[in-house]
Amino acid sequence: MAVGAEDLLKMYYYLRLARGLEDQVTKLYRQGKVVGGCYVGTGEEAISVGSAYALEPHDVIAPSHRDLGAHLVKGVLPKEYMAQYLGRRTALTKGKDGNIHFGDLERGIIGFISPMADGIPVAAGAALAFKIRREPRIAVAYFGDGASSRGDFHEGLNLAAVLKLPVLFICHNNQYAYSVPLSRQMAVPHVADRAKAYGFPTMIVDGNDILAPQRFRELVRLRHPFGIEHDLRHAMAVAQVDKDHTAMIAPSLDPAIERDGLPRLVAG
Repeated sequence: MAVGAEDLLKMYYYLRLARGLEDQVTKLYRQGKVVGGCYVGTGEEAISVGSAYALEPHDVIAPSHRDLGAHLVKGVLPKEYMAQYLGRRTALTKGKDGNIHFGDLERGIIGFISPMADGIPVAAGAALAFKIRREPRIAVAYFGDGASSRGDFHEGLNLAAVLKLPVLFICHNNQYAYSVPLSRQMAVPHVADRAKAYGFPTMIVDGNDILAPQRFRELVRLRHPFGIEHDLRHAMAVAQVDKDHTAMIAPSLDPAIERDGLPRLVAG
């Protein structure tokens, strides 16, 4: 896919929109106006925006809790997102659930499931349906490095590999599974090393490079799974309530801010 000036402007728009909406939700949370948790993807927007922008309208995503950018690219409106966090009846869940627990199959968004990695086998199942119906569609599953330590990660990847499903697995490797650093949850250096064991290709890319997902779209359309590990650093705590986690990851915050994909796209 050739990326022109107009495409770059649109991607920048979604980056700014995602950042602005999550900044506003964070303020509302600290004011006590948000019920439940507050989860944002500050510093990780390039992953979800870049990958979703590379998709066709009929493709399907199974986002995680840091993928507001992908939701916006797929058509979720800012007012729907804000209503979701505020528990309003105009939200996608009609006020019956909060924060990032929402989806819309008509827009190709599989609702986020709280247990990390649960969306992976669901995305593989969607890809299986596309293959059975011989539809030229792909599914995309988003997850974090911690999710790769759960059983459903391995089940989903194995299913996709054995059946050669058109599914793209995108890992936000921000080096922490909540409070557990990467070195304490697996003995291999990269999440992509785990995926390789199932027999399909993977690639490790800069998590702040918004154009990286464009290079792999056609590989998935060749009708086999593909994995992308986005290497990056936390720019904010996992949940806004977690002050201890913010203190723990503090040494990694400055490098994360320096690598932020938003000003990088402007500079590039």
